[in-house]
Amino acid sequence: MTTKLEDLERAIGVAGSIIASEHFFSTLLSSPWTTQKFCDTPEEQALVRRMLFLASGVSLVFAGGVSYLIKDRYPLIFTTLLVIFYIVVYEKALKKEL
Repeated sequence: MTTKLEDLERAIGVAGSIIASEHFFSTLLSSPWTTQKFCDTPEEQALVRRMLFLASGVSLVFAGGVSYLIKDRYPLIFTTLLVIFYIVVYEKALKKEL
C-alpha cells in the first residue's frame, strides 16, 4: 500500500514527464498536419525522422531521470507510451495517411 505522499510524488512525476515530453516534441517538430502537407522529399522526411528520434530520446532520458529520482517506474512507462503515440502519428503523417 502506498502513502498519500508517494501517490502525489508519482502523479507529479508522471505529469511532469509527459508535459516535458510534449514540449520537446513541439519544440523540435512541426505539427503532424504540417508534416503531412509539406514534407514531400526524402530529405525532408529524413529530417523529420531525425527530429522525431531526438525528441523521443530526450523525452525518454528526462522521464528516466525523473523515475530514478522518485524511485518509481511510472513516469518512464507513461512517457514511453506517449513517445510511441507520437512516432505512430508522425509516421502516418509522413506516409500521407492522417
